Order: sequence, then structure tokens, then C-alpha cells
Amino acid sequence: MNTRRNFLKKASSLCTAAAVAISNPSIAFAKKISASLDRIKGKIIRKSDANYKLWWASMVWYVFKPELYPDLIVKAKDDKDVIEAVNYARENGHRVSIRSGGHNPARAVLRDGGVLLDLSALREVSFNSADKTAWLQPGIRSEEFIELAREHDLAFPAAHTGIVPMGGYLIGGGLGWNWPEWDIACRSIIAAEIVLADGRKVIASETENQDLLWTIRGVGPGFFGVVTRYKLQMFPLPKAILKSKYLVPIDKLPEVIVELETITKAKSNKLEVLAVAGHFYPPNKPVEQQQLVCAVTAIAFADSKKEVFALMDPVTRSKISGMSILQKENDEIVFQDLYIPPPTDFASPNRSIVENIWTDEPGKSLQLLADRLKNNPPSSNRSFALTGWGVSPDKDDSNSSFTYFGDHYVSWYAMAEEEAHLVPNVTWMEETVKAIQPYTNGHYVNEIDPRHFPDHVKGCFSEEKWQRLAKLRLHYDPDNLFHTYINHS
Repeated sequence: MNTRRNFLKKASSLCTAAAVAISNPSIAFAKKISASLDRIKGKIIRKSDANYKLWWASMVWYVFKPELYPDLIVKAKDDKDVIEAVNYARENGHRVSIRSGGHNPARAVLRDGGVLLDLSALREVSFNSADKTAWLQPGIRSEEFIELAREHDLAFPAAHTGIVPMGGYLIGGGLGWNWPEWDIACRSIIAAEIVLADGRKVIASETENQDLLWTIRGVGPGFFGVVTRYKLQMFPLPKAILKSKYLVPIDKLPEVIVELETITKAKSNKLEVLAVAGHFYPPNKPVEQQQLVCAVTAIAFADSKKEVFALMDPVTRSKISGMSILQKENDEIVFQDLYIPPPTDFASPNRSIVENIWTDEPGKSLQLLADRLKNNPPSSNRSFALTGWGVSPDKDDSNSSFTYFGDHYVSWYAMAEEEAHLVPNVTWMEETVKAIQPYTNGHYVNEIDPRHFPDHVKGCFSEEKWQRLAKLRLHYDPDNLFHTYINHS
């Protein structure tokens, strides 16, 4: 936890120290703002404020940020603040971007001009243990939400990284814990409170405003409204969780892939299997001195010790253990232990560009990415590639805007230690996206970079769903009050 805090402090200091040229609005404009927003109880930060750069830097948690500056940052204190901010923006010709925690890797919350509406202070949660549901506001962080749920003997496929708030995570899909069994998180949204472009607050559920419920199940940062509260279908807290992790030399990756293919065919949905290529060995060395390896992690979720060991059996019987140079096998843990940060979490603020694919060829994709990390690496040794094996078997996604394009998920992350790394990382990413195209079925909206690959946005949705989203946007937000996806009108 201390290491994670140090990274966040470093990210904040680096960003706030950067020299940026920001033009101040006129005094008359500032007075007009003050008069129009006096009903908002939360904090309002203007470009003319002396501490604007500090607040601006805090809106995105990544070290490197696009030089895009909203006219106003409004930190809503409650739903009424959200409504007032939306009404102000509409009446004064400003567009609106929405922030839950600033973890979207495309930095989608930062736009030039207009209003940045920050929901991170909206953090209320309530549970109904009888029907296994929860109402939560978007600012609550995944790890905090899971800890509160545990007190009610409940669980949820919250984000793998504990500090990610639930709002943006949910609306963009949500690839979380026990994902193959519990499905992608947005499919568990059963209702929501939403502020529309005209300032009305409505309920979306299976019985009213169904098209809005369909939309927020996966639309991502292109949503044409503000979700101020989600109702989620929760799951019983697993009584037994078993975790095995192996580090294998990268030259044995072809053999590892063969084993992963066998495991995937045999495993239950209650077994989550991830394979990551990165510089992780030896773990006690600085990352600059670490070797590129494949880290295989398997986590089983069950209701008994007997069942959880049976679920792990395909991994235990595989040859991966015999190939590993470091392993921790069959570790009995509790749900909260899943949030002990791995090395990839420590490096997260250094992510400069991220991409992903859905694929039917996870082995070929992982081998390609590992070869590029080894032979033609991006700027930082912190860069890595992740594969999720057998994560979406036979899922019907007709009741959500989210679209599955394959049974396996692949994502890769180019890190930067300094600003000089940014342009080379873009070049590396462009080459990688082109190379992996033969294995690409589609994309996942929460982990794409539309600034450099705008066509990937449409690639996150089926053609039918993409057309439906366009019609719904025109209906609910005809004047384009809310910013849609980056590089889209």
C-alpha cells in the first residue's frame, strides 16, 4: 500500500510541476460564472483560480496528461449539484465531460473548454442482504466497495485494481474478479439514477427507460447523461478462494501456451486464468534489472475447500509448475487479499498508451506481444501484456450495449518514465496494433486510445448496437451537451 501511495504522490508532483500555458477568462466572465453557479454546494474551480493547475492535475491519475483544459471543474457534493451543473452548462453553451476517478487510460475526462463534472465525492453505498442488491454512487472505489460488501456476506466482480472507482468501471463494462463466472460487471447493473441533458433525473430499470439501462451496460465514456447512482445485483461471498502463481522464463512461453490451451478447455468458469508477459524476475530487483518472464496466475472461487482444490486441479496437473523459476501454489486467501497490488499496479500511473483486443487466438497474441517486448520493446521495462483465458464462454450480451467479440481478452500497456518516451511509445503501439490485427475480433471500450486509434471505438460494439447508440444519443442529447468518445463528434 505504501508503494502504491508513493507512486500516486510521484504522479501528482510530476504533473503539477509541469509548465502549462493557460489563458485566463475575462473578469466579467468569471463574475457571470459565480452568479450562475451559486446554488452548487460542492467546490467550483475556475481557470483563473491560483490552484487551478493542482486541481486539473488531480483529475487524471496518470503521470502524463494531454494539455486540454476545461473552463470549470465542478466537484459535485450531491445529485442536486449534478443537476445544477448540467443546467448551467446547457444554458451557457458549454459541453460537459464526466469524471468518477480519472482512471480511463484515454484520459477521456480532459477536454478543452466547457465543464468537467467530477463525481468522485459521491460515495454512498447501501445494501439489501435479503435480495442481494446494492445501491452505490460512482465515486466509491472498488476495494472499499468490496470491503463493505463483505460485511453483508456479499461480493461483486469489482475492478482488479482496488483504487479504481466503480462509476467509470461499470459504465464501460468492468472486467473484474471471477469474471468468467459472474460475467462482465455492467451486466449486473439492474437499475440506475441518471441526470439527462435537459436536467431531469430519471430511473432506468427493466420496467422504465429500458433503453437507458441497455446503454449504460457498456457504453463507456461516450454516454449522453450522468449516472449518479447504480443498483447492482450482488453475489454470495465465496467461502473458499485458492490462488496459484508461477513465473516462467520467457523462452518457455510456447510450452506455457500449450498448457494454457489445455487448462482452458478443462477448466470451470469459477477458475480465472491470467497470463502476463513482463519484467517481473527476480522480484527483489529494480525493474531495470528484471528479466522478461511469463507470470501465470490462476484463482479459483468456490463454496468449500474441497471444491476449490478440485477447480484448481487442471492447473496443478499441468506442466507449468515444473517450468517455473518461482511459484506460490495453492495459496488459500480471502477476497480482500486479491487487492494486494501486483507489480503491474505499482506501474499503473506510468501508462502512456494502452490497447486491447478480443480474440480467438490468445496464445498467438501473447507470443507476438512477448516477442515485441523482448526484441523491440517500448520505452520502459514496466511495460507488459496481459491475457485472460476463457473469460467469456457462451455469453449472450443482447441486453447490454457491451459486446463480446471472443472468448479471450488481450491487453497491453506501454509505460513512460519521462516525457521523451511518449512519442516512441505511440510508434511502438501503432506497429503492435498493425501486427496483431490478424488475431483481432474487436475491442473493449475501457482500455482503448481513441486519440490515436479512433476507429477502435466503433470496434467495441456490434454494428447493430453502434447504430442504436447513435439513435439514442440523438434522442436524449440532440445538442451534444455531453462529450462523446474522443475524436468523435
